[in-house]
Amino acid sequence: MKDSILAHFSWTLIALIAFFAGSQLAPSSKKSDQSLMGKDTGINAVRAENFQPLNAPRSSKIKSSGTVSAQSGAEEFRSRGLAGRNRSNPGSAKSGDASDSINQKGPLNKKQLQDLVRLAVKSTNPIERRKAFDRLLEEMRSDTFTNEQAMTIRHAMHHGGADGEQWRTFDYAWGANDPASAVAEIDKIPEQYRRGFTSNMLPGLASVEPRTAIGIVEAMEGELRQHMTGRLLEGLADYDVGFATDYVFDMAETGDPNASQYMRRLAKEVMETAGFEGGIEWAESLQEGSLQAAALRSVANEYANNDPEAAAQWAEQFVGKEQNSRLFGEIVREWRNQEAASAWVESLEPGQGQRDALSAVYGHRGATSPEKALKEIQAMPQSSDKDFALNGFISGLAGQDGEAAVAWAAEIATPGMREAAMVRAAKQYYRQDRQATEQWFVASGLPAESWRQIVSSK
Repeated sequence: MKDSILAHFSWTLIALIAFFAGSQLAPSSKKSDQSLMGKDTGINAVRAENFQPLNAPRSSKIKSSGTVSAQSGAEEFRSRGLAGRNRSNPGSAKSGDASDSINQKGPLNKKQLQDLVRLAVKSTNPIERRKAFDRLLEEMRSDTFTNEQAMTIRHAMHHGGADGEQWRTFDYAWGANDPASAVAEIDKIPEQYRRGFTSNMLPGLASVEPRTAIGIVEAMEGELRQHMTGRLLEGLADYDVGFATDYVFDMAETGDPNASQYMRRLAKEVMETAGFEGGIEWAESLQEGSLQAAALRSVANEYANNDPEAAAQWAEQFVGKEQNSRLFGEIVREWRNQEAASAWVESLEPGQGQRDALSAVYGHRGATSPEKALKEIQAMPQSSDKDFALNGFISGLAGQDGEAAVAWAAEIATPGMREAAMVRAAKQYYRQDRQATEQWFVASGLPAESWRQIVSSK
Protein backbone atom coordinates (compact mmCIF):
# COMPACT_ATOMS: atom_id res chain seq x y z
CA MET A 1 0.00 0.00 0.00
CA LYS A 2 2.81 2.35 0.88
CA ASP A 3 4.56 1.63 -2.43
CA SER A 4 1.33 2.31 -4.31
CA ILE A 5 0.88 5.66 -2.59
CA LEU A 6 4.47 6.62 -3.31
CA ALA A 7 4.13 5.65 -6.96
CA HIS A 8 0.89 7.60 -7.22
CA PHE A 9 2.49 10.64 -5.63
CA SER A 10 5.52 10.43 -7.92
CA TRP A 11 3.34 10.59 -11.03
CA THR A 12 1.60 13.65 -9.60
CA LEU A 13 4.87 15.37 -8.78
CA ILE A 14 6.38 14.56 -12.17
CA ALA A 15 3.37 15.88 -14.03
CA LEU A 16 2.96 19.09 -12.07
CA ILE A 17 6.66 20.03 -12.01
CA ALA A 18 7.09 19.23 -15.68
CA PHE A 19 4.04 21.17 -16.78
CA PHE A 20 4.76 24.34 -14.86
CA ALA A 21 8.45 24.26 -15.75
CA GLY A 22 7.68 23.53 -19.37
CA SER A 23 5.06 26.21 -19.72
CA GLN A 24 7.56 28.75 -18.47
CA LEU A 25 10.49 27.56 -20.60
CA ALA A 26 8.82 26.55 -23.84
CA PRO A 27 8.52 29.06 -26.66
CA SER A 28 5.02 30.36 -27.13
CA SER A 29 5.02 29.23 -30.76
CA LYS A 30 7.17 27.40 -33.26
CA LYS A 31 9.88 29.56 -34.83
CA SER A 32 8.79 30.08 -38.39
CA ASP A 33 12.25 31.11 -39.61
CA GLN A 34 14.16 28.18 -38.12
CA SER A 35 15.03 25.75 -40.92
CA LEU A 36 16.41 22.29 -40.49
CA MET A 37 19.78 22.95 -42.05
CA GLY A 38 20.08 26.57 -40.98
CA LYS A 39 18.76 27.99 -44.25
CA ASP A 40 15.43 29.27 -45.52
CA THR A 41 14.60 26.22 -47.64
CA GLY A 42 14.49 22.58 -46.65
CA ILE A 43 12.46 20.29 -44.51
CA ASN A 44 10.55 22.94 -42.56
CA ALA A 45 9.10 24.20 -45.83
CA VAL A 46 7.94 20.70 -46.63
CA ARG A 47 6.48 20.38 -43.12
CA ALA A 48 4.48 23.57 -43.61
CA GLU A 49 3.09 22.39 -46.94
CA ASN A 50 2.02 19.09 -45.42
CA PHE A 51 0.45 20.55 -42.26
CA GLN A 52 -2.73 18.80 -41.14
CA PRO A 53 -5.36 20.91 -39.42
CA LEU A 54 -6.57 18.03 -37.27
CA ASN A 55 -3.58 18.28 -34.97
CA ALA A 56 -3.47 14.50 -35.14
CA PRO A 57 -0.55 12.16 -35.91
CA ARG A 58 1.12 12.49 -39.31
CA SER A 59 -0.54 11.70 -42.62
CA SER A 60 0.64 8.09 -42.74
CA LYS A 61 -1.08 7.49 -39.42
CA ILE A 62 -4.36 9.34 -40.01
CA LYS A 63 -5.62 10.29 -43.42
CA SER A 64 -8.28 12.83 -44.28
CA SER A 65 -11.47 11.34 -45.58
CA GLY A 66 -11.81 14.13 -48.11
CA THR A 67 -15.00 15.91 -49.16
CA VAL A 68 -18.16 13.88 -48.83
CA SER A 69 -21.03 14.43 -51.25
CA ALA A 70 -24.29 15.92 -50.08
CA GLN A 71 -26.96 13.70 -48.55
CA SER A 72 -29.19 14.14 -51.59
CA GLY A 73 -26.46 12.77 -53.83
CA ALA A 74 -25.95 9.78 -51.57
CA GLU A 75 -29.69 9.00 -51.80
CA GLU A 76 -29.38 8.56 -55.57
CA PHE A 77 -27.02 5.63 -55.05
CA ARG A 78 -28.77 3.96 -52.14
CA SER A 79 -29.74 0.39 -53.05
CA ARG A 80 -33.43 -0.26 -53.63
CA GLY A 81 -35.55 -3.26 -52.64
CA LEU A 82 -37.59 -5.42 -55.01
CA ALA A 83 -40.61 -3.13 -54.66
CA GLY A 84 -38.54 -0.10 -55.58
CA ARG A 85 -38.52 1.29 -52.04
CA ASN A 86 -35.32 2.67 -50.59
CA ARG A 87 -33.65 0.18 -48.30
CA SER A 88 -32.72 1.41 -44.88
CA ASN A 89 -29.01 1.63 -44.08
CA PRO A 90 -28.41 -0.49 -40.95
CA GLY A 91 -25.36 1.52 -40.03
CA SER A 92 -27.30 4.77 -40.11
CA ALA A 93 -30.61 3.60 -38.65
CA LYS A 94 -30.08 5.47 -35.40
CA SER A 95 -27.58 8.02 -36.54
CA GLY A 96 -29.90 10.92 -37.31
CA ASP A 97 -29.06 12.97 -34.22
CA ALA A 98 -25.37 12.22 -34.54
CA SER A 99 -25.40 13.13 -38.23
CA ASP A 100 -26.91 16.47 -37.27
CA SER A 101 -24.12 16.94 -34.74
CA ILE A 102 -21.50 16.50 -37.46
CA ASN A 103 -22.72 19.72 -39.06
CA GLN A 104 -23.42 21.48 -35.75
CA LYS A 105 -21.50 24.73 -35.37
CA GLY A 106 -20.37 25.94 -32.00
CA PRO A 107 -19.90 24.00 -28.76
CA LEU A 108 -21.35 20.49 -28.57
CA ASN A 109 -23.31 19.37 -25.54
CA LYS A 110 -22.87 16.08 -23.70
CA LYS A 111 -25.47 14.17 -25.71
CA GLN A 112 -24.10 15.41 -29.01
CA LEU A 113 -20.60 14.29 -28.03
CA GLN A 114 -21.88 10.89 -26.97
CA ASP A 115 -23.84 10.49 -30.21
CA LEU A 116 -20.79 11.40 -32.27
CA VAL A 117 -18.63 8.88 -30.43
CA ARG A 118 -21.27 6.21 -30.96
CA LEU A 119 -21.32 6.98 -34.67
CA ALA A 120 -17.51 7.09 -34.89
CA VAL A 121 -17.19 3.71 -33.20
CA LYS A 122 -20.26 1.77 -34.29
CA SER A 123 -21.34 2.97 -37.72
CA THR A 124 -20.91 0.45 -40.54
CA ASN A 125 -20.33 3.35 -42.93
CA PRO A 126 -16.59 4.21 -42.90
CA ILE A 127 -17.22 7.72 -44.20
CA GLU A 128 -19.71 8.40 -41.41
CA ARG A 129 -17.26 7.01 -38.86
CA ARG A 130 -14.51 9.27 -40.09
CA LYS A 131 -16.69 12.37 -40.36
CA ALA A 132 -17.96 11.85 -36.82
CA PHE A 133 -14.47 11.42 -35.41
CA ASP A 134 -13.20 14.43 -37.36
CA ARG A 135 -15.99 16.51 -35.81
CA LEU A 136 -14.85 15.42 -32.34
CA LEU A 137 -11.29 16.46 -33.17
CA GLU A 138 -12.58 19.78 -34.51
CA GLU A 139 -14.38 20.37 -31.22
CA MET A 140 -11.15 19.67 -29.34
CA ARG A 141 -9.40 22.42 -31.30
CA SER A 142 -11.98 25.03 -30.36
CA ASP A 143 -11.31 27.68 -27.73
CA THR A 144 -14.41 26.59 -25.84
CA PHE A 145 -13.32 22.97 -25.36
CA THR A 146 -13.33 21.93 -21.71
CA ASN A 147 -11.99 19.14 -19.57
CA GLU A 148 -15.57 17.99 -18.97
CA GLN A 149 -16.03 17.53 -22.72
CA ALA A 150 -12.79 15.56 -22.90
CA MET A 151 -13.97 13.23 -20.14
CA THR A 152 -17.37 12.81 -21.82
CA ILE A 153 -15.65 11.70 -25.01
CA ARG A 154 -13.28 9.36 -23.16
CA HIS A 155 -16.08 7.69 -21.21
CA ALA A 156 -18.16 7.24 -24.37
CA MET A 157 -15.16 5.80 -26.22
CA HIS A 158 -14.50 3.39 -23.36
CA HIS A 159 -18.09 2.14 -23.19
CA GLY A 160 -18.43 2.05 -26.97
CA GLY A 161 -15.31 -0.04 -27.52
CA ALA A 162 -13.17 2.43 -29.49
CA ASP A 163 -10.23 0.83 -31.27
CA GLY A 164 -6.56 1.45 -30.57
CA GLU A 165 -6.06 3.88 -33.44
CA GLN A 166 -8.95 6.04 -32.21
CA TRP A 167 -7.50 6.08 -28.70
CA ARG A 168 -4.06 7.04 -30.01
CA THR A 169 -5.50 9.86 -32.08
CA PHE A 170 -7.78 11.18 -29.34
CA ASP A 171 -5.07 11.14 -26.67
CA TYR A 172 -2.61 12.82 -29.06
CA ALA A 173 -5.15 15.52 -29.85
CA TRP A 174 -5.90 16.07 -26.17
CA GLY A 175 -2.23 16.57 -25.39
CA ALA A 176 -1.86 18.94 -28.33
CA ASN A 177 -5.00 21.01 -27.77
CA ASP A 178 -5.47 21.07 -23.99
CA PRO A 179 -2.05 20.23 -22.51
CA ALA A 180 -2.82 21.36 -18.96
CA SER A 181 -5.79 19.06 -18.44
CA ALA A 182 -4.13 16.22 -20.37
CA VAL A 183 -1.09 16.35 -18.08
CA ALA A 184 -3.33 16.48 -15.02
CA GLU A 185 -5.11 13.36 -16.25
CA ILE A 186 -1.88 11.33 -15.92
CA ASP A 187 -2.39 11.19 -12.18
CA LYS A 188 -6.16 10.72 -12.28
CA ILE A 189 -6.38 7.85 -14.74
CA PRO A 190 -6.46 4.30 -13.28
CA GLU A 191 -2.99 2.82 -13.01
CA GLN A 192 -3.63 0.00 -15.47
CA TYR A 193 -4.35 2.57 -18.19
CA ARG A 194 -1.74 5.16 -17.19
CA ARG A 195 1.14 3.94 -19.30
CA GLY A 196 -0.99 3.56 -22.41
CA PHE A 197 -2.56 6.99 -21.98
CA THR A 198 0.79 8.69 -21.36
CA SER A 199 2.33 6.95 -24.36
CA ASN A 200 -0.51 8.14 -26.61
CA MET A 201 -0.78 11.65 -25.23
CA LEU A 202 2.93 12.45 -24.97
CA PRO A 203 3.60 13.05 -28.70
CA GLY A 204 0.71 15.49 -28.87
CA LEU A 205 1.95 17.31 -25.78
CA ALA A 206 5.50 17.44 -27.16
CA SER A 207 4.23 18.94 -30.41
CA VAL A 208 3.12 22.10 -28.57
CA GLU A 209 4.83 22.04 -25.14
CA PRO A 210 8.18 20.32 -25.78
CA ARG A 211 9.82 21.33 -22.49
CA THR A 212 6.88 20.03 -20.49
CA ALA A 213 6.98 16.70 -22.31
CA ILE A 214 10.75 16.43 -21.88
CA GLY A 215 10.41 17.11 -18.16
CA ILE A 216 7.86 14.32 -17.77
CA VAL A 217 10.06 11.79 -19.58
CA GLU A 218 13.31 12.76 -17.89
CA ALA A 219 11.73 12.16 -14.48
CA MET A 220 11.16 8.52 -15.46
CA GLU A 221 13.64 5.67 -15.16
CA GLY A 222 14.61 2.42 -16.83
CA GLU A 223 12.56 0.74 -19.53
CA LEU A 224 9.64 3.15 -19.03
CA ARG A 225 11.85 6.13 -19.80
CA GLN A 226 13.36 4.39 -22.83
CA HIS A 227 9.92 3.64 -24.25
CA MET A 228 8.56 7.11 -23.56
CA THR A 229 11.62 8.77 -25.11
CA GLY A 230 10.71 7.15 -28.41
CA ARG A 231 7.18 8.52 -28.13
CA LEU A 232 8.56 11.90 -27.11
CA LEU A 233 10.66 12.07 -30.28
CA GLU A 234 7.55 11.59 -32.39
CA GLY A 235 6.07 14.75 -30.92
CA LEU A 236 9.31 16.72 -31.01
CA ALA A 237 9.59 15.94 -34.73
CA ASP A 238 6.07 17.35 -35.16
CA TYR A 239 7.09 20.45 -33.18
CA ASP A 240 10.38 21.10 -34.98
CA VAL A 241 12.84 18.66 -36.56
CA GLY A 242 15.84 20.81 -35.68
CA PHE A 243 14.77 20.93 -32.03
CA ALA A 244 14.31 17.14 -31.98
CA THR A 245 17.71 16.58 -33.60
CA ASP A 246 19.48 18.79 -31.08
CA TYR A 247 17.76 16.90 -28.26
CA VAL A 248 19.15 13.56 -29.47
CA PHE A 249 22.64 15.03 -29.81
CA ASP A 250 22.33 16.39 -26.26
CA MET A 251 21.44 12.91 -25.01
CA ALA A 252 24.53 11.51 -26.70
CA GLU A 253 26.74 14.17 -25.11
CA THR A 254 25.44 13.24 -21.66
CA GLY A 255 26.33 9.60 -22.28
CA ASP A 256 22.91 8.10 -22.99
CA PRO A 257 23.70 4.58 -24.28
CA ASN A 258 20.53 4.54 -26.38
CA ALA A 259 21.26 7.73 -28.33
CA SER A 260 21.94 5.93 -31.63
CA GLN A 261 18.72 3.96 -31.25
CA TYR A 262 16.83 7.22 -30.68
CA MET A 263 18.44 8.76 -33.75
CA ARG A 264 17.22 5.86 -35.87
CA ARG A 265 13.75 6.40 -34.45
CA LEU A 266 13.93 10.11 -35.20
CA ALA A 267 15.05 9.40 -38.76
CA LYS A 268 11.88 7.43 -39.40
CA GLU A 269 9.81 10.28 -37.95
CA VAL A 270 11.60 12.82 -40.14
CA MET A 271 10.86 10.78 -43.25
CA GLU A 272 7.20 10.55 -42.27
CA THR A 273 7.03 14.26 -41.51
CA ALA A 274 9.26 15.74 -44.23
CA GLY A 275 9.04 13.13 -46.95
CA PHE A 276 11.67 10.76 -48.23
CA GLU A 277 13.83 13.30 -50.05
CA GLY A 278 13.69 15.60 -47.05
CA GLY A 279 14.81 12.72 -44.84
CA ILE A 280 17.86 12.09 -47.02
CA GLU A 281 18.75 15.78 -47.01
CA TRP A 282 18.39 15.91 -43.22
CA ALA A 283 20.52 12.81 -42.59
CA GLU A 284 23.29 13.87 -44.95
CA SER A 285 23.43 17.30 -43.27
CA LEU A 286 24.12 15.88 -39.80
CA GLN A 287 27.51 16.08 -38.19
CA GLU A 288 29.61 13.06 -39.11
CA GLY A 289 29.81 10.41 -36.44
CA SER A 290 27.86 7.57 -34.91
CA LEU A 291 24.57 9.48 -34.77
CA GLN A 292 24.69 10.37 -38.45
CA ALA A 293 25.55 6.75 -39.21
CA ALA A 294 22.47 5.63 -37.28
CA ALA A 295 20.27 8.09 -39.19
CA LEU A 296 21.71 7.01 -42.53
CA ARG A 297 20.97 3.36 -41.70
CA SER A 298 17.30 4.18 -41.22
CA VAL A 299 17.27 6.18 -44.44
CA ALA A 300 18.96 3.32 -46.31
CA ASN A 301 16.39 0.86 -45.01
CA GLU A 302 13.44 2.98 -46.17
CA TYR A 303 15.14 3.89 -49.46
CA ALA A 304 15.83 0.25 -50.34
CA ASN A 305 12.30 -0.76 -49.45
CA ASN A 306 11.06 1.83 -51.95
CA ASP A 307 13.70 1.62 -54.72
CA PRO A 308 16.62 -0.76 -54.02
CA GLU A 309 18.53 0.00 -57.23
CA ALA A 310 18.48 3.74 -56.55
CA ALA A 311 19.34 3.11 -52.89
CA ALA A 312 22.34 1.01 -53.91
CA GLN A 313 23.59 3.77 -56.19
CA TRP A 314 23.11 6.35 -53.43
CA ALA A 315 24.94 4.19 -50.88
CA GLU A 316 28.08 3.90 -52.98
CA GLN A 317 29.11 7.39 -51.91
CA PHE A 318 29.76 5.88 -48.47
CA VAL A 319 32.12 3.13 -49.64
CA GLY A 320 35.30 3.29 -47.57
CA LYS A 321 33.64 5.15 -44.70
CA GLU A 322 33.71 2.53 -41.97
CA GLN A 323 31.24 4.33 -39.71
CA ASN A 324 28.60 3.96 -42.44
CA SER A 325 29.37 0.34 -43.32
CA ARG A 326 26.19 -1.06 -41.80
CA LEU A 327 23.89 0.79 -44.17
CA PHE A 328 24.99 -1.57 -46.98
CA GLY A 329 23.47 -4.49 -45.12
CA GLU A 330 20.25 -2.53 -44.65
CA ILE A 331 19.90 -2.22 -48.41
CA VAL A 332 20.51 -5.91 -49.05
CA ARG A 333 17.97 -6.97 -46.43
CA GLU A 334 15.24 -4.89 -48.09
CA TRP A 335 16.15 -5.90 -51.66
CA ARG A 336 13.54 -8.39 -52.83
CA ASN A 337 15.61 -9.51 -55.83
CA GLN A 338 18.40 -11.26 -53.97
CA GLU A 339 20.24 -12.20 -57.17
CA ALA A 340 20.55 -8.52 -58.03
CA ALA A 341 21.54 -7.76 -54.44
CA SER A 342 24.29 -10.40 -54.52
CA ALA A 343 25.63 -9.05 -57.80
CA TRP A 344 25.75 -5.56 -56.33
CA VAL A 345 27.61 -6.78 -53.24
CA GLU A 346 30.21 -8.49 -55.43
CA SER A 347 30.72 -5.23 -57.35
CA LEU A 348 31.54 -3.22 -54.22
CA GLU A 349 35.10 -2.41 -53.31
CA PRO A 350 36.46 -4.76 -50.63
CA GLY A 351 36.01 -3.32 -47.17
CA GLN A 352 33.75 -3.20 -44.15
CA GLY A 353 30.74 -2.08 -46.16
CA GLN A 354 31.01 -5.04 -48.50
CA ARG A 355 31.45 -7.43 -45.58
CA ASP A 356 28.33 -6.11 -43.86
CA ALA A 357 26.39 -6.49 -47.10
CA LEU A 358 27.79 -10.01 -47.53
CA SER A 359 26.52 -10.86 -44.05
CA ALA A 360 23.04 -9.73 -45.09
CA VAL A 361 23.21 -11.83 -48.27
CA TYR A 362 23.96 -14.95 -46.25
CA GLY A 363 21.31 -14.04 -43.72
CA HIS A 364 18.77 -14.42 -46.50
CA ARG A 365 20.38 -17.62 -47.78
CA GLY A 366 20.54 -19.09 -44.29
CA ALA A 367 16.78 -18.71 -44.04
CA THR A 368 15.90 -19.89 -47.56
CA SER A 369 18.60 -22.33 -48.69
CA PRO A 370 20.77 -23.17 -45.66
CA GLU A 371 22.48 -26.29 -47.04
CA LYS A 372 23.66 -24.53 -50.20
CA ALA A 373 24.72 -21.45 -48.22
CA LEU A 374 26.73 -23.53 -45.78
CA LYS A 375 28.62 -25.27 -48.58
CA GLU A 376 29.54 -21.87 -50.04
CA ILE A 377 30.78 -20.61 -46.69
CA GLN A 378 32.80 -23.76 -46.00
CA ALA A 379 34.52 -23.32 -49.36
CA MET A 380 35.76 -19.83 -48.38
CA PRO A 381 39.29 -19.41 -47.04
CA GLN A 382 39.50 -18.32 -43.41
CA SER A 383 39.07 -14.55 -43.42
CA SER A 384 36.97 -11.70 -42.11
CA ASP A 385 34.68 -12.19 -45.12
CA LYS A 386 34.03 -15.78 -44.07
CA ASP A 387 33.27 -14.74 -40.49
CA PHE A 388 30.81 -12.09 -41.68
CA ALA A 389 29.15 -14.55 -44.04
CA LEU A 390 28.84 -17.11 -41.24
CA ASN A 391 27.52 -14.45 -38.87
CA GLY A 392 24.73 -13.56 -41.30
CA PHE A 393 24.04 -17.21 -42.09
CA ILE A 394 23.45 -17.92 -38.39
CA SER A 395 20.88 -15.12 -38.15
CA GLY A 396 18.91 -16.62 -41.00
CA LEU A 397 19.22 -20.20 -39.79
CA ALA A 398 18.41 -19.67 -36.10
CA GLY A 399 14.70 -19.11 -36.60
CA GLN A 400 14.24 -22.62 -37.98
CA ASP A 401 17.09 -24.57 -36.34
CA GLY A 402 18.48 -22.97 -33.21
CA GLU A 403 20.53 -26.04 -32.30
CA ALA A 404 22.47 -25.95 -35.57
CA ALA A 405 22.81 -22.17 -35.38
CA VAL A 406 24.52 -22.15 -31.97
CA ALA A 407 26.89 -24.88 -33.17
CA TRP A 408 27.96 -22.92 -36.24
CA ALA A 409 28.18 -19.67 -34.28
CA ALA A 410 30.99 -21.22 -32.26
CA GLU A 411 32.96 -21.63 -35.51
CA ILE A 412 33.36 -17.86 -36.01
CA ALA A 413 37.01 -16.99 -35.51
CA THR A 414 36.62 -13.33 -34.59
CA PRO A 415 36.24 -12.83 -30.81
CA GLY A 416 33.33 -10.65 -29.85
CA MET A 417 31.50 -11.46 -33.06
CA ARG A 418 31.54 -15.13 -32.10
CA GLU A 419 30.06 -14.57 -28.64
CA ALA A 420 27.44 -12.14 -29.95
CA ALA A 421 26.40 -14.66 -32.62
CA MET A 422 26.16 -17.44 -30.05
CA VAL A 423 23.88 -15.36 -27.83
CA ARG A 424 21.76 -14.24 -30.79
CA ALA A 425 21.31 -17.82 -31.99
CA ALA A 426 20.68 -19.08 -28.45
CA LYS A 427 17.76 -16.67 -28.04
CA GLN A 428 16.00 -18.47 -30.89
CA TYR A 429 17.11 -21.88 -29.58
CA TYR A 430 15.64 -21.02 -26.16
CA ARG A 431 12.24 -20.33 -27.74
CA GLN A 432 12.38 -23.68 -29.51
CA ASP A 433 13.71 -25.90 -26.69
CA ARG A 434 14.38 -24.35 -23.28
CA GLN A 435 15.75 -27.45 -21.60
CA ALA A 436 18.18 -28.22 -24.42
CA THR A 437 19.34 -24.59 -24.45
CA GLU A 438 20.06 -24.71 -20.72
CA GLN A 439 22.18 -27.82 -21.21
CA TRP A 440 24.00 -26.26 -24.16
CA PHE A 441 24.74 -23.07 -22.23
CA VAL A 442 26.50 -24.91 -19.40
CA ALA A 443 29.10 -26.19 -21.85
CA SER A 444 29.17 -23.12 -24.13
CA GLY A 445 31.88 -21.20 -22.31
CA LEU A 446 29.81 -18.03 -22.35
CA PRO A 447 29.86 -15.83 -19.22
CA ALA A 448 26.95 -16.07 -16.79
CA GLU A 449 25.59 -12.64 -17.75
CA SER A 450 24.98 -13.91 -21.30
CA TRP A 451 22.19 -16.10 -19.95
CA ARG A 452 20.17 -13.02 -19.02
CA GLN A 453 20.44 -11.82 -22.62
CA ILE A 454 19.35 -15.20 -23.94
CA VAL A 455 16.20 -15.45 -21.83
CA SER A 456 15.30 -11.78 -22.26
CA SER A 457 12.27 -11.14 -24.44
CA LYS A 458 14.07 -8.33 -26.26
